[in-house]
Amino acid sequence: MAVECGCQQPFRVEEIEELASDEVFARFHCDACGWAVGAEGPLKEIDPLVPPNTWSDEAQYHLSRLPPYLAPLVRDEVEAFARDQHYQIMTFSRMVAARNKGMVEWSPDAERRLANVPSGIRTMAKTELERTALDRGMPEVTVALMEEVKTRYFGMATGRS
Repeated sequence: MAVECGCQQPFRVEEIEELASDEVFARFHCDACGWAVGAEGPLKEIDPLVPPNTWSDEAQYHLSRLPPYLAPLVRDEVEAFARDQHYQIMTFSRMVAARNKGMVEWSPDAERRLANVPSGIRTMAKTELERTALDRGMPEVTVALMEEVKTRYFGMATGRS
C-alpha cells in the first residue's frame, strides 16, 4: 500500500528511525509538491505503509559496519527473512532475528523459571518472551527480560532471581 500526498502523487520514504522496542518513526516526502509528513507508531502498523525492503537508519548503519564481502550476503539473508515473515521494514532487531534464523537462546536460569510457569500458559509465555527478545534484537531470553515482561503484562514483579 503506497501512501499518497494530497496532490495524488506517491510519497517517497525519506527515513525510518527506530524508537522504543517496537516503535518507529517514518518520514515521507512528496517529490511533486515538496510536502513532507511523518508517522510514528508500532512497527507492525508502519510496516504496510512503506515499500518492501525499506531499511531503517540504524539497520543501514550496522550493515555498513560489516566487511565489504559480508554486507551483501547479510543484506540478502535479512531481506529473505523479511520476505518470509511478510515484513517491509528492516530494523536492527529484525536484522538480528534474521541472523539468528528467528530463534533465540534461553539462559539456564530463565529456563528454570519457565519450568515454574503453570503449564496452561507456559507456551504462550514462552512465545511472548521469545518475540520480545527478537523485537529487541536480544540473542537470549534472560531472567531480567522475564521480570520486565511479567511487570508489563501483569503489573507485578517478584524481585527474585
